[in-house]
Amino acid sequence: MKLVKIFGGLVFMILILFFLMRNTNPVYVDLVFAQYDNVQVAVVMLGSLAVGMIIGYGVAVTNILSGKAEMRSLKTANKRLSDELNDLRNVAIDEGIYDTEEGDV
Repeated sequence: MKLVKIFGGLVFMILILFFLMRNTNPVYVDLVFAQYDNVQVAVVMLGSLAVGMIIGYGVAVTNILSGKAEMRSLKTANKRLSDELNDLRNVAIDEGIYDTEEGDV
C-alpha cells in the first residue's frame, strides 16, 4: 500500500509540474500587505499550493495530537476502572452483609 501511495504521489507531482510549465504568463498579484507585478502564474500556483499544504499539515498535526491526548486519557480511565473492578472482585464477602436490622427473616 505504501508503494501505491508513493507512485500516486509521483504521478501527481509530474502532472503538476507539466501543468506549471505550460502556465508562464505574467500576472499582477495584489495581496493585502504587498503588491507584485509580472509574477508568473506557476509561481503563484506553487505559492498557494505551499500555503495550503502548510495549513493542512497544521490541521492534521493538531487533530493527531488531540486524538492521542484523548486516547491517553481514555487509557488512564480504563486502567483506573479495571483496577477498581479487580479490587471489587477480590474483596472478601462479608457473611453479615445481607442480614436485616430486625434479625433473621
